Parts: sequence; structure tokens; C-alpha cells
Amino acid sequence: MKKYLWYVLLLVLFLLVACNGAEQDDTTNAEGDRDQEDNSETTIRVAWWGNQERHDMTLEAIELFESTYPDISVQPEYTGWDGYWERLNTQAAGSNLPDVIAMDNSYLNEYNSNDLLVDLAPLIDEGTINLDDVDDVYQEINHDGDRVLAVASGANALALVYNVEMLEEHGFDLEPGFSYDDLFEMNLTIKDALETEGQEYFGYDFANAEYELLNNYVRQHGMSFYNTEGNGLGFEEAVLVDYFEWVQEMVVDGAAPSHDIMMSYIEGGNSMVQEGSSAMQTAASNQIIGISQGTEYELDLAVLPAWDGVHANYIRPSMSFSITAHSAQQEAAAKFIDFMTNDLEANEVLQAERGVPISSAVREHLSDKVSEPVQKTFDYLEVVADYTTDADPLSPPGETEVRGAFSRIVESLKYDQLTPEEAANQFVQQAENVLN
Repeated sequence: MKKYLWYVLLLVLFLLVACNGAEQDDTTNAEGDRDQEDNSETTIRVAWWGNQERHDMTLEAIELFESTYPDISVQPEYTGWDGYWERLNTQAAGSNLPDVIAMDNSYLNEYNSNDLLVDLAPLIDEGTINLDDVDDVYQEINHDGDRVLAVASGANALALVYNVEMLEEHGFDLEPGFSYDDLFEMNLTIKDALETEGQEYFGYDFANAEYELLNNYVRQHGMSFYNTEGNGLGFEEAVLVDYFEWVQEMVVDGAAPSHDIMMSYIEGGNSMVQEGSSAMQTAASNQIIGISQGTEYELDLAVLPAWDGVHANYIRPSMSFSITAHSAQQEAAAKFIDFMTNDLEANEVLQAERGVPISSAVREHLSDKVSEPVQKTFDYLEVVADYTTDADPLSPPGETEVRGAFSRIVESLKYDQLTPEEAANQFVQQAENVLN
């Protein structure tokens, strides 16, 4: 019996030791798992739109970022312009937006009003996003009061891209101060001369930017496109009538191409300026880079036409980066934005394709490392700074619908289906309905 009890005691002792060992093993595994979690790779999703060249450049810059921050992995999500916003809308509805999204100013307030964007001001104040080398003019439009909604990934300004040789040949220049009427006369004169020689000339290419030109036009009249409250237009209908008269005259009299010709070039990815059937077009200044790649002509950038001697352009983000409210990795996301803003090697890769870098240190570093068209975008922002006024507040939610209404109406105007007065009245009514 004693022997039996001794065996039982030994068995119990063995089990207690085994349990203790198991507990110790579990603790070790738990600690190991925690250590592994602490040292694990953080993944952030980054989304942008663009063509293949932009995608390739950005992916190469991301590789540099990941080598600089080996604990952060970037999952890229990129597509073309049209599919980009549809995809973001779907992700927003599912509370699954990427950590960092490329943002266009026309959508910024819409996303902000739906509480989808993080205020970047604290991340900037603490230095995670370093804007020490960034002048306010490159960032002010991304503010909502004290909140910072985005950091510009490049800057541009509306411009005219023009054929240097063609204008010189016909005795014209686009030195600051030329007027809207001058554009009309220049293009009719060139058209008459070239068509006499049997060449095709379409005239001034609006490039589907009549909306942007109107924004500049109303600013030249001391007004803004939208009112301060964001619930209505900020300009008088008579100003719109004047602008529509000019647009219609340009097209109907042959100083600009018909709407269908203009759209056929846009949809085909072609450019009249590239092929020499137009001497000039409306463009964001950084568009000269892509346009120059497809032509033998020397191209340059000119400021927008003056109205009664008044200029009212402004420097704006060509696009920006925002951190979304769905991000659980906001610090890592901020490091990515900081890297794209300030890293010299990354910006050598990016080649200012998104617009002029907002960091003065980056601009200086790239000055002798970029192509001639890119350098012209740098030079243009230096010039246009002398012909600007303060940027308007962010466009209100509903701006994309207002733009859609404008596009439909200006198309009818250019086909001479509406008078300028009818077109202006229709647009004001439709815009006010959207904004109210």
C-alpha cells in the first residue's frame, strides 16, 4: 500500500512539473508572439491615378521608401482618372479607403465634409511631415481653417502651351498682357495664312478646360466662382454671359475648333499643338511635359490672357496626398507623404511629373537634373507668381455636379444651339439647384 501511494505521489509531482513547464512554454510563446508583432512589418495602402509612366515612377519611388523604412510595406493601388474615383467611392462606402490617397482639389471638400480625411496639422507640427522648405503659396488651398486636409505632391498653374516657331513665324508673341480679343485675332490670322497654303489649322484648342478658364475670368472681375458659404455661385450672371459670348465667337468664327473635333483629340489621346494644327492650347503647366514628348516643335508656357489689364491666376496643387480616416497606420502614412515631399533621390525618380515639387530644397536639387520641358514648368511658376491673386476657398461639395452641368451647357453653346444669355441662365439655375 505504501508503495502504491509512493507511485501516486510521484505521478502527481510529475504532472505538476509538466504543467509548470507547459505554462512556461505558453508564456514564452506569448512573449515571442508579442515580440514578433512589435517587430512585424506595417503595411499601408497608397492609391493614385495616372498613366503608366506615373505608375512606373511611383513604384520605383516606393521601393526607395521601403528600403529607407524596412518596417513599412506599401501596397499600391493605381488606376486611370475615371476608374479612380469610382473605386474610392466604393471603398468609402465600405469603410475601406486606403491609408494614403491622391486627392484632386475638386474632390477635397467633398471628402472632408464626409469626415473621410485626417487633419494633418498635428503630424506637421510634430515634424513627421516636414514642410520647413515649403512656401505657403503651395499649401494654402489645402487648408480648411486650421485643419490641413492634404499635402501637395506637386504644384502647377493654368497656362497656355504654345508653339514657339509658329507664333514667331506669324509675328506674334504671348508676353503677359495679351487679351482675350488678341487670342481671337491671332488664331484667325494664323488660320487664314495656313489655309491659304493648303494646311489645316483648327485654331485655339480649349482642350476641354472652359470651366477652368471661366474660374480665372470671374476672378479677373474681382469675384469668385463660389460664394463664401459654398451654397451658391459667387459671380454675376452678366460676367458669365460675356465669357460665353467670347467662347461662342471663338468657335463659330473659326478661331477655335468645333466641340466634336476638340473631343476627338482628347479621347484619342492626341494633341493639336503636337501635330501643328493649333498654335496654342489651355493646359495645366505640367502638361507641357507629356505634350512635348510627342512633337518635334519647340513648346513653351505663357500666362493666361488678361482682362482689361487684370491677371488673376493662382498657383495650385496639381494633386495632393491625404490620409484617410479609415487608416489605422497614420504615422506610417505620414512618413510616406514626408518621403515623397522631401526625399531627394525619390524626387529624382519622380522627375516632377506630378507638378513642380513644393519643397524649395527639392526644386534646387533637381534644377540641373530634369529635362527642358520640366525645367520650363519650374520657370513658369516663377513667372506666374507675379500675375496671381490669392486662391479661392476650396470648392464646395457638389462641385463635380456643377462642372458636369457646365460641360453640357458649354457644348450646346459651342454648337450654337444656345445663345450666351440662354446658356448663362441655364447654368446659374442648375448650379444653384445643386448647391442649395
